[in-house]
Amino acid sequence: MRVPLPEPPAHRARLSWQPRSTFLTFALVLVAVIGWAGAPSPARAATDPSMAASTLASMNRDRDARGLRPYRIDTRLIEIAQAHADAMAASGVLSHWTGGSSVCDAVEASSIAWYGCGEDIGTTDAAWGLPAAEWLYGLWRASPSHWAAMMSPDYNYVGIAFALRSDGSTYASIVFLEGPDRTRPSARMTSRSRSGTTVRFGWAGSDPLLQTHTAGLRDFDVRYRVDGGTWHRIRTATTATSITLRYRARGHSYWISVQDRDRRGNLSGWSTPFRIWVP
Repeated sequence: MRVPLPEPPAHRARLSWQPRSTFLTFALVLVAVIGWAGAPSPARAATDPSMAASTLASMNRDRDARGLRPYRIDTRLIEIAQAHADAMAASGVLSHWTGGSSVCDAVEASSIAWYGCGEDIGTTDAAWGLPAAEWLYGLWRASPSHWAAMMSPDYNYVGIAFALRSDGSTYASIVFLEGPDRTRPSARMTSRSRSGTTVRFGWAGSDPLLQTHTAGLRDFDVRYRVDGGTWHRIRTATTATSITLRYRARGHSYWISVQDRDRRGNLSGWSTPFRIWVP
C-alpha cells in the first residue's frame, strides 16, 4: 500500500511503519514516496549521538504533553536499529525487511524478552545531523501510523539510529518494544543524626516509571565502614529504610551506603555514602 504525503519544501523523504506483537502480526505498511531515486552505494557514517538524542527528546516531550511516560533507551535496541539503518543506507532501499527478516525477528533472535515490537523508518535528503533528524521527526509526527507508534500506550523502550548514504541521504530506524522492566532503580541516602554514641541513617529508593510493566521496588542492601576501612554488607534484602547503630566507639567516622533492587531483580548502584563523626 503506497500513500503519498505532502512534499515538504526543499527536501524529499519517505517513511514506513511496522507493528508486530506476539499475538498478531500486521501486514500494514505505510510508505510515503516523494521523488525517490538513486543507485545503491555504501553507507558512510553511523548515528551522530545528537540525532538520536534530539529524536528521543522530541518524542518524550510530545508523550509528556499527552500524559504518557517517557520512552527509555535500551542499548540492545540501538544496535538492532543501527544495523537496519546501515543496511538500508547501503542498499538504498527503504524497507522493514533486510535479508528476509525484520527488526522484530532480530529482537527475538537476540533473546530479548518482549511482548510487542514495532518500527518506524524513514529517509530524507536533508543535511546530515540535526536537520535530517528534525525533518524526519516532523514527517513521522504528521503520519497517523508513525505517530501511533511514537505515542503508544504500550511500548516502553526504544532504540534510535541513523545512517548516512554516500549520496548524502539519511536513513533512520526507530525500534519500539513493549518489554519487562530492565531499567535500574536508584537509591539515595536521606538522613543522618547522632545522639551520644548512637548514630542513625535513613535512605530511600525509586524505580523509574515506565509506560507499562514498571516492576516496583523490592528491597535494599546496606553496607557500612569505619573511617577509611573496608566496606561490609550489614543488611541484605531488607525493606527497612533506616538503621540505628548504638555504642559506637568515639573518635571515629561511621559511613553507610545503600543499593536497591526492583521486583525483577534490576539492581541500582551504591548510593553516595553518608558519614557521621562520633567525637
